[in-house]
Amino acid sequence: MNVANVDKTAPWRGPGAAGEVPLAVAQDPGRSLRILMVCTRDPRGRMSGRKMVLRTVVDSLTALGHKVTLCHFGSSSGPGPDPNDGAVYLRLPLPTALELLVNGVLALALGRRAINEALYDSSRAHRIVADLVAWNGYDLVITDMVRTAGYGARSGLPWIADLDDLLSERYGYLAGAGKRTDNLFGYHSAPLIRRLVQVARQVQPLILRRESRILARREAAVARLADLTTLVSEAEAAALAARSGRPVTDTPMAVAGPARAPDERRRAREAVFLGGLDYGPNLVALRQFDGQVIPALRARGIGDFTLDVIGTATAQQAAALSGAIRVRGYIDDLDTALQGYETLVVPAVTPGGVKTKIIVAALNGTLVLAHASALEGMGLTPGTNVLAWEGAEDLARILAALREGRIDRAPIARAARNWALARYAPEVLRERWRRNVAACLASAQTKPRLRKGPMLTRALSKESA
Repeated sequence: MNVANVDKTAPWRGPGAAGEVPLAVAQDPGRSLRILMVCTRDPRGRMSGRKMVLRTVVDSLTALGHKVTLCHFGSSSGPGPDPNDGAVYLRLPLPTALELLVNGVLALALGRRAINEALYDSSRAHRIVADLVAWNGYDLVITDMVRTAGYGARSGLPWIADLDDLLSERYGYLAGAGKRTDNLFGYHSAPLIRRLVQVARQVQPLILRRESRILARREAAVARLADLTTLVSEAEAAALAARSGRPVTDTPMAVAGPARAPDERRRAREAVFLGGLDYGPNLVALRQFDGQVIPALRARGIGDFTLDVIGTATAQQAAALSGAIRVRGYIDDLDTALQGYETLVVPAVTPGGVKTKIIVAALNGTLVLAHASALEGMGLTPGTNVLAWEGAEDLARILAALREGRIDRAPIARAARNWALARYAPEVLRERWRRNVAACLASAQTKPRLRKGPMLTRALSKESA
């Protein structure tokens, strides 16, 4: 494939044009732009939280009239390019096994860049991105998380670094709690990395602690180097702005709920849990609910309480739970399913970011009953638009009060729907991305552009040293 001609609609400007921000673009950011995205994964296919954010970026930009080329690592998880989608999708090659080995050893030995960055430092991907930038006349680039930030730094284009959430804080929390995860380096698909994560489970807290320290430095470096930095959480955006001394804007995912408030008469079921049992923390949370909350409810005289689970699960996983936990499996039409429930139960989670399931439930008028850790940075007020719990007895007490009518769920659910509409409606995020593009181009006019530079994170290493 000749990457120079991948986007047939692109006007040829010749190599080197990326070193400058065209004056017409800076003066009129409302015009149709050519935008290049470099992502860790394909945002098409079955949705996840991060995919929803990336999908929001693509949908918002194309709705604003911009032409988007999205380059992604990993396998293609969606159909071929839709002519009505407004975007072109290209697959980037991950580093070779030798590159992974060298990148990982250097990252561990020198400590100047995070392992998360090293795993996406591919010389072949660099050449493809460089050719695309040189021959297709892009106006700006958007990168996905700190993992691909170096591609933006080296592009010479006005650059938005969409960091998602602060990995440094997530890893620091996991290390401090002594927790382990099979998703240490995201969706990286290299078999070598997957095997190493399993082998290194016993030393994961040490790896997490070290990675957290390096990522904290790198996140601040990216924020200082990029023309605009975004995070999904308002609280985390404020924290990074304070750390880096640069403006950081919160830009979450768009969530399209029902246009009208759902019919309350359809809520025939009591409580639901969202999440697949193939994700370890979900299975742990359900076992705790089964072993602690259900007995606490029975002690209060409620012996018929059941919690439905919407999410993927094997027969063996479902069989490990009692009859009080009913696994319904994966459901495509989540809106309709949620409108049949009174309450969504959200377990304890790693703090930070934005919890998509809370937004979806709120838009569908389903009362959210969440552990306090899941509400950090969400902008919700317990007792007003959400109910919060701390432990098994506390959760059982609230569920009993809801069952007995001592808590009126209707006004809390209505307030939560209004909160979600004001923050996460597609039209709200579309306008936010309009402002993000304008802010990026304005900032780019005041900063020198990097035409050529060293490989991926070396440029950032100089910034953060």
